Amino acid sequence: MLLLAPVLVALALAVLRGGSFSNLADLPLRGISLVALGLALQIVLYLPGVRTAPAVATHGGVLYLATLVPIVVGALRNWRLGLAARVATLGLLLNTLVIAANGGHMPTNGTAMRAVRGPATVRDIADRRHFDNTHLATPATRLVALSDIIPVPFPPGAGNVYSVGDVLLAAGIAALAYQATWRTSSTTATGTSHHHVA
Repeated sequence: MLLLAPVLVALALAVLRGGSFSNLADLPLRGISLVALGLALQIVLYLPGVRTAPAVATHGGVLYLATLVPIVVGALRNWRLGLAARVATLGLLLNTLVIAANGGHMPTNGTAMRAVRGPATVRDIADRRHFDNTHLATPATRLVALSDIIPVPFPPGAGNVYSVGDVLLAAGIAALAYQATWRTSSTTATGTSHHHVA
């Protein structure tokens, strides 16, 4: 939700300012296949028959961390796209750092999670019989300040707890989507106008 909502708002604002969704196709993204591969592997880890497998329940953290490798490599290939892409990549790198420092799991604040999702979600996270990429934070948790500590209760009953990396990732992708939808259109129009005058 944190990632989707800002992107949708950014796209809507860009279109209202005269941008076009067709401009998104002109965004010179690289490494998409790597990102898609990593996300697909993450989905596999969460399949009912997979996440409950003893090997996955035991070593899921390492496996999840491995899925982040192609995603990070793919994201880094877009560093050249400017500040927005770099902010998003920085958010991804911060999340990966925290996850790596905590055995392949993102620590989450139990009190914050209970406040936005209820005790059932906290119990589900604590259940070690199946794989989950999040673990409840403990006194032994590393890099707590960069873990999931930011509660976002909206919408009611379906909120979540996010990290600083999540915020940067969402902001960077939203800004990149806005630029690709509106600024590309604006630049093209300006270029056409100059050519006409010349």
